[in-house]
Amino acid sequence: MRLTRLRPTFATFLLGALLATSLAPGPAHAQKGQQKGQQQGQRGQSQQAEGMSPRQAAAQAQSRHGGKVLKVSREGRGYRVRLLLDNGRVITVSVKD
Repeated sequence: MRLTRLRPTFATFLLGALLATSLAPGPAHAQKGQQKGQQQGQRGQSQQAEGMSPRQAAAQAQSRHGGKVLKVSREGRGYRVRLLLDNGRVITVSVKD
């Protein structure tokens, strides 16, 4: 039985190149995530500078009508707040900035 040394073929070279390049995008994705988080933080600051936040609108509606907040959505220059009242009714309240 004769032992021979295997020569690297194009397939093994290609496999090595693919493995090497698959590790490269890691830091790029991390930077994109950081940038996205910073943009969201800036967006939240600009909303607060313009007027009230969705949490403030929900708190205002809940303090006036009671119940549980189901949903808060932007509507023009204010918010629509859906509340589930203690008696089981669902109401929608408009809160202006």
